[in-house]
Order: sequence, then C-alpha cells, then structure tokens
Amino acid sequence: MSKPQRHLFHSFPRPKANEDAAATLTRGLSILTLMKELGLVLAPEIVEWDLHALAVGGEQLRLLQRRVSFTELSANELAPHSEIFGPIALAFDIAKLRENGAMPVIYVPQGVAESPFSQIATFCVRGAYHTKHVLRQLQELKELSDPDLAAKHFRMPTSQNYKLNLQNSDPAGSIVAKYDIPASYVQDVLSYVGFNNIPFNHSVGVLGVFMNMFYPTDNTHTGDQLGYYRQREWRLVAGDISVNDRPIGRELTEKELCEIENIDPEFWTRNLEYEGNSKKRSSLALIYDPVPDWRFFDFVETVYVPKDVPKEALEQARTIVGDKLVEVM
Repeated sequence: MSKPQRHLFHSFPRPKANEDAAATLTRGLSILTLMKELGLVLAPEIVEWDLHALAVGGEQLRLLQRRVSFTELSANELAPHSEIFGPIALAFDIAKLRENGAMPVIYVPQGVAESPFSQIATFCVRGAYHTKHVLRQLQELKELSDPDLAAKHFRMPTSQNYKLNLQNSDPAGSIVAKYDIPASYVQDVLSYVGFNNIPFNHSVGVLGVFMNMFYPTDNTHTGDQLGYYRQREWRLVAGDISVNDRPIGRELTEKELCEIENIDPEFWTRNLEYEGNSKKRSSLALIYDPVPDWRFFDFVETVYVPKDVPKEALEQARTIVGDKLVEVM
C-alpha cells in the first residue's frame, strides 16, 4: 500500500472564542475571496523571549515576525488540524512551495531555569538579534562616510574633509559618549572590513530572515511541551531581504488595508507594541510578492472544506476556487 501523499497546508480562519461555526466559515470565505484577489498577506506577530536568565537590567527581546504559515501533513491528518486552525485548508505541493521561498521554522527550545546549558538556544536568538543591529549600524556608517551617499542622504553638498559626529546614548536618551571622526577614515576601515565579504546590508537581510523564522518549541499557553515543534510549521516570510534588488514583500495600499480590516477588525486594528512604537497590526503587514505578477493561487493544488457545510457556502467556495474545491472531513 502506498503512503498517503503529503502537502503543505494553510488552514484558516482560526475560530474565535464564542464564535459559532457558521460565523467562522463566513469569515473564512471572505478571506478566501481576498486571497484570490490580493494574494498572501504576511500577518505580523510579536514573539517574546524570556531573557531573565541571560540579561541584567530588564532587557527584553521582542521580535516582529511577518509570515504566513503552513503545516506539513497528509490529507488524513487534516481534520484534527482544522479543528484548531480553521475549516478551510489550502494544499500546496511541497516542492513548488519550496521553489517560491517556503522554509521550515527554526524551533528554539526554551531554557530550563536550573540548567544554564538549556539557555544556549535563547542565547543564540539574542545574539542574532544584536548582530543584526551591529551590521545595520555598519551599513549606516558605510553610507554616511561615502560623500556621494551622504550628500544624497542629507540633501546638501559635503565638504572635502567632513567628519562624522557619532554619539552613544543611554536608555533615557542621555548622550554618554561622542566621537568626531573624519569620514574618510571610517570609509577606509569599512572597506577593509568588507573586503571579500558579503555586503553589510545583505547580512542584515539574512539575519532578518532568521528573525522571522525563530519560534519556541513549547506552547507555554497550553502547557504542551514541544507543542509548537510538533506542528511541523513552514513559512513564507519577508522583511529586510531582497532578491535581485527587489524586496520580496510589499506594503498594502490604503484600499487593501480597508479590505482586510473589514473582514476581521478585532484582529487587524489591534495595536502592536514594538521598539517603543505602537502601530496597528494591519499597518505592519506585507503582501508576499517575490516576482512581478506572482500569483500564489496558481500554486494551490486543492482547497478543502468540510463535508457538512451548508450548500450555499459550498457553492460560494466553488465560485471562488472552481474545480480546486474538495469536500473532506
């Protein structure tokens, strides 16, 4: 007997508390329609990491992740998965989705208080976050120490021997150190550091991908050890990385923002706190857009819906996705 074929599934929408099945399905059909027209919206999430065993002074580590998630399953495993993540499921060929950028989540074990060795994974996440910040500063210095780029940045000519006035500030904003350095010195040092290495902004993009892929192994909300790890999650992400000098995610237009907010205002208009700023979730979202005219629905193999949905809902789904629709569960 042949093994069941496995796919990457994206199930939605996750049922809300006190929401009946009909309302969840109606919301899901609205999302399905928007997906067909608009594409994949990379929803923002803030992922927090417990640093109490590693850092002093109350340091916090909160990563902004913008992603769409998939789970590696066979169709036989879909029913219990959909009970948690939603009644509508899109099935993708694993190889084709990999060709378009899908990657497995990098699961990070949470630390155990009595074991310093168990903190190694969290230590690495924190290190990657700070390394990205260092490389971003190096990229900024590279741009500021280049006379042509500096003139463009400040919108004024630069003198032949201009200096960079650099400052360090403490968390309260007070300046604790100043450095006046000739720009040409900085440019020479960064040319030396960057020799035969990938550009600083490319490294920032690489670490930006990691920031979107790190996720805890344990579901501490339910107390399920390795709960997230067992989900076998893959993601499409965007952020700081570009391919052929083209960002792989784009911001939503005002019209698109209104459309997603109207479908689920409770979710999309909620404010997220990140790096001292408070923004609506919708304003932080991106559309996955790796190449011009890319249409993710071309890669959807099958759209699954429950067998027991009302006939009118089934016909609405068929109108949206055509012969890709399959009744299951």
